[in-house]
Amino acid sequence: MSARPSTADLNTADLKERLSTVIGIPVVPYAADGEIDHDRAVALARRLVGNGITALTPNGNTGEFYALTPDERRAALTSVVSAREATTTIVAGVGLDVPTAVSDALFARDAGADAIMIHQPVLPYLSARGWVEYNAAIAAAVPDLGVLPYLSTTAVSGADIARLVERAPNVVGLKYSVPDPVVFATTKARAGDGLLWIAGLAESYAPAYWQAGARAFTSGLVNVAPAVSLEMLAALRDGDYDTATRVWRRIRHFEELRARDRAADNVSVVKEAMHQLGLCRREVRPPSHPVTAAVAAEVAESISPWRSAVPELGTELRI
Repeated sequence: MSARPSTADLNTADLKERLSTVIGIPVVPYAADGEIDHDRAVALARRLVGNGITALTPNGNTGEFYALTPDERRAALTSVVSAREATTTIVAGVGLDVPTAVSDALFARDAGADAIMIHQPVLPYLSARGWVEYNAAIAAAVPDLGVLPYLSTTAVSGADIARLVERAPNVVGLKYSVPDPVVFATTKARAGDGLLWIAGLAESYAPAYWQAGARAFTSGLVNVAPAVSLEMLAALRDGDYDTATRVWRRIRHFEELRARDRAADNVSVVKEAMHQLGLCRREVRPPSHPVTAAVAAEVAESISPWRSAVPELGTELRI
């Protein structure tokens, strides 16, 4: 039996550099019978990779992580991994109870993932110390993978994050999704240096978080128009906040639709836009629901300013 990998096998500096980009969260397309359409999932992932997206997180929230069975999560990951190129970095979403998250993390490692993103626990009684223990336990199971906890609560402070990093040296960064740039800046300062901070609220918050030290952002918008997300990334890297603001204005309506009513239609809006463009079906699984006809009309209006930036999918897979 081979020796268990250790963090000595992990090039954290290289991984953080590769993740300092737009991190796309692929949708999971369904067939007419409600099952995952894996051929389309592969084609959609190839479309992202072929249009310049170099980091992908299968089984993220836009991938309906909590609506998939364990077997479906693994199959969805495998589909995305099969579409990667040599320069593609795969960050697999894992979560739920610790044994399930560890099992999925080990599968992701064996499937070729470079890192895992640990979803914030859904248990309502989350303590900061418990959050540290939860993430440390999962990180310890895959010391050869980078680890990115997903944090969307102010219950966890910068000091708590520093304690986690001390416990788990393969924690290379954080997907930070608290909608408050001031809280973000304070938390980052108290956590110490060395982490990659990822703006987890996508393009809407990317400019503000970038100014406070984020160097990456997640995106569901990439499923529709990857060039728009990359345009914002380029502007932020150049310190060109005028251009970043212009991009922000172009996507504001679309992102506001996703955030409306406590993000009730977050994934549904993305899939509705993709359906209108012939990329995949609009169906989502409960507790999400397809958008109403009125919202669908707003989606059409919201994507019209940048519809010309939308790349085609292979004609054999258009709906």
